[in-house]
Amino acid sequence: MVATSSGITCPNTSSKDDTVELAPSIQVANRWISEGKTVAVATLVRVSGPAPRPLGSRFLVSSAGDMEGSVSGGCVENDVFMHAQQVLEDQRPVLVDYGISDDVAFEVGLSCGGAIDVFIENWTDEMWRHFDPQSLVVIATVVAGPATGSRGVFDSKLELVVSDLPESLLAETEPSVRNALETERSAIVRVGESELFLEAVAPPPRLVIFGAVEIGQALCALASRVGFTVIVCDPRAAFTTPDRFPDATEIITAWPEDAVEQLDFDARTFVVVLSHDHRYEDPVVKAALLRNVRYLGAMGSRRTHGKRLQRLAEAGVPPETLSRIHGPIGLDLGAEGAGETAVEILAEIVAARRASEDGGSESTVAG
Repeated sequence: MVATSSGITCPNTSSKDDTVELAPSIQVANRWISEGKTVAVATLVRVSGPAPRPLGSRFLVSSAGDMEGSVSGGCVENDVFMHAQQVLEDQRPVLVDYGISDDVAFEVGLSCGGAIDVFIENWTDEMWRHFDPQSLVVIATVVAGPATGSRGVFDSKLELVVSDLPESLLAETEPSVRNALETERSAIVRVGESELFLEAVAPPPRLVIFGAVEIGQALCALASRVGFTVIVCDPRAAFTTPDRFPDATEIITAWPEDAVEQLDFDARTFVVVLSHDHRYEDPVVKAALLRNVRYLGAMGSRRTHGKRLQRLAEAGVPPETLSRIHGPIGLDLGAEGAGETAVEILAEIVAARRASEDGGSESTVAG
């Protein structure tokens, strides 16, 4: 079932970042259920043009009229509430299309000018019993077409944790699920006559900064602002203090060899080396390359980076592996000063995190 509404007016809203956490919604819904209420959940599954909330944003409504969350920052919640009450009554999920024409925009005044699709369904705790908020998963939900409302949860190895999806959809959906896992991006995909919302749900990515310098301070603050868990490492106790890095989740005062031993580098780890001393940076770079981190950037000029590559090559690091080092670090934005340099570095990190095969948020799967 697809409903259509129009006339979106969007207030000026903002959020800390584009991270959408599923765990809080699960906690709220389960609490309401434990109180004897039924729950409908509205999920933002498609965005066209500007919108104040990211994909996967949720608005929960209980049979007692409780409300929690948002899918539009206040633009359409009144109408979504009405649809949610109907879903609670008839037990039928619905995909609601909120679009706006130029004429309507002129009539209502300020408007975000975008269009969004919101999928509203009854919430049960059955599908979330296996959800681990510290694991990367993709939740595939049929939001339109045959088998609307069926769902599958894929873990980071593309294995199904739980599913009631039709077998006919599973094989055709796998490439898109793989891409969602790799890019940690949610998207709508079309498989035959069905549309599926693939929601990438991940714990915060981890940024490890080696070098408690001024650029590191600025980078730590910026990265934490956009949802990274930040760890700062430096052997100098006078530099590695909470006062200098108030946004750091963890501070490690140790030489790189010892710090690396305390850290579990993986494919969701981003590493930044801000030291110019090869005795300090080489152990970090080698460990990061060996453990296949998502991003590795090292400070220094082109000349410095050239010497770095030569030094590591002589140490036996293969050329194809060396090519994974971002150096000089950061996108070239013409930065001046520590703050702007941190912006360049974070911009490159975000680009590496969000890199996508097709660069889009919607795709079609033959079938």
